[in-house]
Amino acid sequence: MTGRAMTAAMMSKLAARGFEHLTPAFTSIIAILDPAGNRATVLAQRAGVSKQAMSQLIRLLIARGYVEQVADPSDTRAKVIRSTKRGTALRTACFEVRGELHALAVQELGAKNADRLRADLERLYAAFRESTAPSVPPPAKPARKTSRK
Repeated sequence: MTGRAMTAAMMSKLAARGFEHLTPAFTSIIAILDPAGNRATVLAQRAGVSKQAMSQLIRLLIARGYVEQVADPSDTRAKVIRSTKRGTALRTACFEVRGELHALAVQELGAKNADRLRADLERLYAAFRESTAPSVPPPAKPARKTSRK
């Protein structure tokens, strides 16, 4: 329940900044996109989703102006997905909102308890991941979220 409330708060705060009609999947892809761009297959691996699901997300992100698809400079047959100015602004807003939510957690729980909660959740994540390896991908850096289909 807390995870859903946090996601809802993030989406609401992003909408208030002008980033409407987003899904958590959009923000997780923006967070794992390298500044120079990535091939769709790399993004799919990082997000832990199928290439088909990633292709669908990329099409939606292109249509909404957050990313663009360009020729890969190292192989013109391949395509690279990279952020547009709007996508970069969304990434910045995501990190700002994440900081606001962290500050709220510290305010509600206290710094020591918030840090302990984070450490406990990371430990649980690692235990769950280990129990199901290799099917659970590592968390996306730096947002530590995975995308859902």
